[in-house]
Amino acid sequence: MSYIMGKSVFYCNTEINSDIYTAFSWHEREGALQRLTPPWEPLEVIEKNIGINIGASVKLKVKAGFISTPWHAEHVEYNKDQFFKDIQTKGPFSKWEHSHYFKTLNGKTLIIDEIEYQLPMHNISKYFAGSVIKKKLRRMFAYRQAVSKNDIETLSSYKPAPKTIVVSGATGVVGSNLIPYLQTQGHKTIRMLRNEKQLCIGDVCWNPYAETMNESFEHADVIIHLAGEPIGNANWTNKKKLSIVDSRVRSTSLLAKTISNMEKPPKLLICASAIGYYGDRGDEILTEESGTGKGFISHVCYHWEKAAKAAEEKGIRVVYLRIGVALSPQGGALERTYKPTAFGLGTVIGSGRQYLSWVSMDDVLYAITHIIENDNIKGAVNLTAPNPVRWKDYADTLAHVMDRPRFLRVPEWLIKTVYGQMGREVLLASANVQPKKLLESGFTFRYPILEDALRHQLGRTK
Repeated sequence: MSYIMGKSVFYCNTEINSDIYTAFSWHEREGALQRLTPPWEPLEVIEKNIGINIGASVKLKVKAGFISTPWHAEHVEYNKDQFFKDIQTKGPFSKWEHSHYFKTLNGKTLIIDEIEYQLPMHNISKYFAGSVIKKKLRRMFAYRQAVSKNDIETLSSYKPAPKTIVVSGATGVVGSNLIPYLQTQGHKTIRMLRNEKQLCIGDVCWNPYAETMNESFEHADVIIHLAGEPIGNANWTNKKKLSIVDSRVRSTSLLAKTISNMEKPPKLLICASAIGYYGDRGDEILTEESGTGKGFISHVCYHWEKAAKAAEEKGIRVVYLRIGVALSPQGGALERTYKPTAFGLGTVIGSGRQYLSWVSMDDVLYAITHIIENDNIKGAVNLTAPNPVRWKDYADTLAHVMDRPRFLRVPEWLIKTVYGQMGREVLLASANVQPKKLLESGFTFRYPILEDALRHQLGRTK
């Protein structure tokens, strides 16, 4: 990584192990903007034209704390496989011009980002806000650099043929990251949504409770089923537990039966499951061959996977993706823990000795590409990093990354009293899971170490 700072100019060089055509086309595709947006910098796309050709534009709403700022950008220069430039036409800067240069260097691609910027009342504001802007740019481009490098090298390595991929649960944390990633890999994506108000052109509406779908998937190559009621966001009342079960088992059964009755079904069904399949197993090392555990979540995961058997019996390749704790500040465990930690309120749950089998959100995406492109992978697949940690180590590492102290602990009895069964099975349970199938099939984790994954997701790179 190299940065050169000049007067109101920022430079970032990224070297990618890929040919220049693959690197440039990645930037041209729908989804590139979302992939390059740091997860700690939420933005809302109001309006956009796909592509980076001259005249293409995007209207965004950028959030900074409780304040939302409009940001309108337009592409004003374009030379295929060599250069493109976008400028801010409305936003917080009095000047913002972002030039992207692509050069071939020793068989690799060098991407040079050059940003010329000025704040309003530049001669004065640079003394008060200049260092803040530089720091934000360094954080942002460290993230963009890692994502573009890893995404493009994944694309260059697998060289996937363009596919039509249907995704349920597309508005969830995993789904909302997966859709733009698949688009930049050259695939056509179709979102399956239950809320008709969220439908866009090309989306599919379905109601797993009424067992209805308004579209056939004869044209789809892959279905990725992620839909399901959140598990760890509330106490498990009888109504909540019924919703957790039905949202998974009914929807999976409907999908499996629907595609198994097709004349030309998709070749692959990836059905999300969870490492909750194994239950509370202490220090026992768990692989895909390990049996199901005891408890409500284990019961749910077992029947969740069983509901897809109709597709398996039809000869469709089915993968049960037993996902660990996927790390993203946009949702899940990291969202609920990094904010308190930022204020010096990092906390150990219970004894802190229970294993947390985590995985970086980026590795979730790369593993899905690996599974799609490897026909020999089928059945249960553990999607966790190869280095699980104990809860105490997670809390301490997060505090270290955030440069904050960590001294609080919530005792087990309080967790059980406040959260009941959910607390026992989600917060206090221990699952020491290993991704045996992924490793044996040659998958390489980009973020096998917890600290590196946290620094990337939170923009805290050294």
